[in-house]
Amino acid sequence: MSGRYKLLAALTALLLLAALTGPALAAEAGQERASDVPPEYRLAARSSRFNLYVREDTLAIIVESRNNGSRLYSAVQNPDDFKDQAAWKGFYQSGIVMEFIEDVKSTNTQADFINMEARVDVTYLDNGFSADVLFPAYGVGYTAVVTLDERGLTVTVPQDRIINAETADHRYTVATFTLYPFLGYSVLGADEGYMIIPDGQGALIELKDNENRFSSPFDRPVYGTNIGIEDTVNSRWSVGTEPVIMPVFGMVHTGKQIGFLGVIEQGDSAARIRAYPNGANNLSFDWVSAKYTYRMVYKQPTGPSSGAVDMLTEEARHFDIVQHFLLADGEDATYAGLACAWRDYMEEKGFFAHADSGRPFDVEVDFLGLERENDVLGKTDVVMTSFAQAADILDLMKTDGVDRASVVYRGWQADGLTGGVPTSFSPAGSLGGGGGVETLIRKCTALGMDFSLEADFLSLNTETHPVLTYSAFKKITSQTWSRPTFGPVYDTLYYLAPDRSAAIARDTLNAMRSARVPGVCLTGVTQLMADYYYQNHYQESGKLAQFYRGIAESAAEDFRTTLKSANAYLWPYAGALNDLPVTGSDYAYVSRDVPLLAIALSGKMPAYLEYVNFQANAHKFFLRLAEQGTRPCFLITMEDPIELQNTNSSDIYSARWDLYRVTLARWYAQLKELHGRIDGASIAAHDVAGDITRVTWSNGVKVYLNYGETAGEMDGVALEPMSWKAVN
Repeated sequence: MSGRYKLLAALTALLLLAALTGPALAAEAGQERASDVPPEYRLAARSSRFNLYVREDTLAIIVESRNNGSRLYSAVQNPDDFKDQAAWKGFYQSGIVMEFIEDVKSTNTQADFINMEARVDVTYLDNGFSADVLFPAYGVGYTAVVTLDERGLTVTVPQDRIINAETADHRYTVATFTLYPFLGYSVLGADEGYMIIPDGQGALIELKDNENRFSSPFDRPVYGTNIGIEDTVNSRWSVGTEPVIMPVFGMVHTGKQIGFLGVIEQGDSAARIRAYPNGANNLSFDWVSAKYTYRMVYKQPTGPSSGAVDMLTEEARHFDIVQHFLLADGEDATYAGLACAWRDYMEEKGFFAHADSGRPFDVEVDFLGLERENDVLGKTDVVMTSFAQAADILDLMKTDGVDRASVVYRGWQADGLTGGVPTSFSPAGSLGGGGGVETLIRKCTALGMDFSLEADFLSLNTETHPVLTYSAFKKITSQTWSRPTFGPVYDTLYYLAPDRSAAIARDTLNAMRSARVPGVCLTGVTQLMADYYYQNHYQESGKLAQFYRGIAESAAEDFRTTLKSANAYLWPYAGALNDLPVTGSDYAYVSRDVPLLAIALSGKMPAYLEYVNFQANAHKFFLRLAEQGTRPCFLITMEDPIELQNTNSSDIYSARWDLYRVTLARWYAQLKELHGRIDGASIAAHDVAGDITRVTWSNGVKVYLNYGETAGEMDGVALEPMSWKAVN
């Protein structure tokens, strides 16, 4: 080769090397971008699957798949095409939107990068960037850190880098943050796909032109209504929406094969999940996000009938915001693929640390023991299932072929099921007393069944526990929270203050340990998240969570622990979860429910659904169990529930053992066979085509289900109406 061609080859090699290494070098300097990426954006980080671009003046980002080139934009492209209000334009063009409170005004001021002057100092990191933001006119600001790794995107706002300001005339207090609310947005159904919301086990809102049919969004607090702040409307006949127990949300573009699942790691106790289908608030966009609240203005009553004044919460909630965007592309860009990614994330973070993942298939049987009703001389016991009767039923179950069960005994204390928090371990004498419990535990051990006592360390009945009246939970206004029960015996329900719940739980659990009770099913504290008032001061929800976390952690140390309808932050202390929802709240804009939670728990955490007893369509409910790999739960009594008509449990209308004996044995046999085939496996894929659903397990087993009224087939597997088959 001549010298000329050697030089040309060397130059070609150098150019090729520069092309390969240039982006990596440029990412460190924040310079490089793809040719068709808007010129305002710079490459900030790369992983093996995705590129991250940032626009420095607005912190808007673009997430790009390196496999198929699809992108998620966090800011609306061509914003001038939309005639929205200035506040909305600022919201959907800014990467991070902060709100602050001026003095004690009830309306927050939005600090975005379009309508307000901002100083933004971006520093590029090895795997992302850090941004120091200040709004000089008000002196408020923050630092945000955005990083990219193999799992996805992580956005962090450290609380100690949030800047509040106080001038001679005004005080400016940072109130809320919303991080990349429009990431992956869609316009009037222009994209194929859906939003994921945490309603029930999970639900999808299809990306389509809604033609302004939906005027309101999905806007729900994580872990349910904050009773310390919000007033709740109670009615005997009202049916509430499903509380949010999992702090996740998502967006999937199925046509472009790209999507994300947002997971709140820190700040969940102060967050709301918001999903806006196009048309809501007169916007043309579909978008979903989490909003975090540090401070708020509330109404403080000044007297029984003299109105109220605006008050700023005494202090900020204490948390750093840590929000992940688990990213997926290609065939993984589905709700099932993202649920699998969430499962991997939870395993890494220790959410299954106490999970009894090796528990063989069983059914849960909840026995209702004692209730109370009014009598001429006071109150009298209504025994529904004694300890001896429960033992007899277990013998009959064994005879019927039910050789594994998780037994939970409810209403074991002397004041009955609705008598309030147990303050000691003192089983009711009318049920058989301590000796009866001991005998029942031995029976369960001999039959190879697990045994637990249900413990509610939240509900307070001031009639049965008058000494605890001054330990009742108080709203941040210092008013005692209560709600009517609409029951004939006890007319008002109260909650215990978190510190008293923790103290009583400690003493009761210690007594249960001494009595060698093997398991406990925690309820009440597993379902509440709220700010409260204690010792003349506002207490933020994170402190309540610390008390409840301590209760669950203590139980998990020595007991086989089941958590009922538990909020996600408590899952690391659960051996199993029960009373999980089957479906969602039937919002008008929801396209369909999906088993996001069941997929994420499969193979890792035993999960029992809500009671079989109260399902409108038992056959369809059974199909859900087969589809999800979850387990059934039966509420059982020896006596007829008609005996409960004059108690506070009069809503229990169907539980008698002889009515459920055949169903329990049949369902157990059928589901045991299925679980024998999927034992140790996790759900790997979940596909729906019309009425037919296919569930693919990690060991290769496929379960086909037909929810329709006519015969159908998939993959050559024929299915009769409302039927299922498992295929290797």
